[in-house]
Amino acid sequence: MTTSAERVRYMARALLGYVGNASEQVQALEIARLRARIRELEAELTELRDAHHASLDPTLDLELHQLAEGTAALA
Repeated sequence: MTTSAERVRYMARALLGYVGNASEQVQALEIARLRARIRELEAELTELRDAHHASLDPTLDLELHQLAEGTAALA
């Protein structure tokens, strides 16, 4: 049977979002930091890809496609 003090302790942990010991809290903070960094890098990658695709010459893409088709027809 749990005492009143034990119930209060468990409730306090639940209300405070108890994570565990100090090393688990450090690990949780590190994971949050790394996830934020991943989001930043993914956004940067998207921007760079968009800029790269915008800088491509559409006629060059068509010429490369036609070359590939011609090479496939010769094979």
